[in-house]
Amino acid sequence: MNEKIWQNAAQASVSSGVIPIPITGTLIELLQMLINEKEAEFITIFTKPLNLDEIKAKSNLDDESLNKMLNNLMRNGIITGIASKSTGVIVYRLLAPIPGMFEFTLMRGKTTEREKKLAKLFEKLFKELADIVQSNYEPVINYVKENITPLTRVVPIEQCIEHKADAVMPYEDVKMIVDKFDTIAVSTCYCRHEKELLGKPCSVTKEKENCLTFGQPAEFIIKYNFGKKISKEEAIKILDKAQEDGLVHKAFHVKQDLANDEFAICNCCKCCCEIFQIYYMGGAPTQTYSSSLAKVSSSDCTGCGICEEMCPMEAIKMEDDIVVVNEDKCIGCGVCAHHCPVTAIKMERTGVRTVFVPPPKR
Repeated sequence: MNEKIWQNAAQASVSSGVIPIPITGTLIELLQMLINEKEAEFITIFTKPLNLDEIKAKSNLDDESLNKMLNNLMRNGIITGIASKSTGVIVYRLLAPIPGMFEFTLMRGKTTEREKKLAKLFEKLFKELADIVQSNYEPVINYVKENITPLTRVVPIEQCIEHKADAVMPYEDVKMIVDKFDTIAVSTCYCRHEKELLGKPCSVTKEKENCLTFGQPAEFIIKYNFGKKISKEEAIKILDKAQEDGLVHKAFHVKQDLANDEFAICNCCKCCCEIFQIYYMGGAPTQTYSSSLAKVSSSDCTGCGICEEMCPMEAIKMEDDIVVVNEDKCIGCGVCAHHCPVTAIKMERTGVRTVFVPPPKR
């Protein structure tokens, strides 16, 4: 085994993402399960997204070998090849370990021994990340806060938004997002699937086919069998069920820019979602865009505790039998308001804001 090739491949993958994943033996072992040594050497050319001509200039492979290499890496969820919306030219991107390879290696929902081992390795990698962060807590958290853009935007449950004179904004309604796209794919929730493979099934929902992708990324998902095509009506049914189960809608924007279209929506729970689980492990802050905030009417609250139990950020506490919301931790998902039996919680519109919650410090 050429250790330098695998170190370089791991570094290339980590550098392609935004989360500073540690390059450990665990990450190397993950890569060795997913690709061979020739593929590991090849992916080091991806210092940035590349089109086919740029790849040919950096590679010594002939056209047939290059086509085979690219297709194998795309089928295995190591790179993506997605047409640019503006030019139509296919752009190939090397995926980071998280988010990226984690999702693509588990979103087909397979349950072989290979997938079980991958799940264990990813869990180990998350724990290693948490240990490194905890041992360098202040500098790491400050670096993330100052240098890393939020990966997601929380889309509130629309029925819980208090409508004023103006209409609901497009970013406040998942149905408006769905309506923008002609191509929609659904995949297995990789986070819930990982937990199931580890013998820790989700405690919030039994649904697993509820990760949505849109537009050109959805076409890639469908072509390489990472998911299947569905209609807008089917997508809405999935989102409605997610709301009833108490899941959080998280939207992902192209290039993490809110001015760009969404390309995916995940429906997340506290016990499985990789972003939530890394946060609770102490490995990364919760960092997201939001557009609303939970507000409680103390005169209407009966102190039943349902909202406290369901809040994925543990931002709600009972004080003297009345709900109190920690606004610094509230991500504005609307789960508490949607499930309050006496409608004592409303979601107040705030405009887009950034929520940054440092992870628990051990």
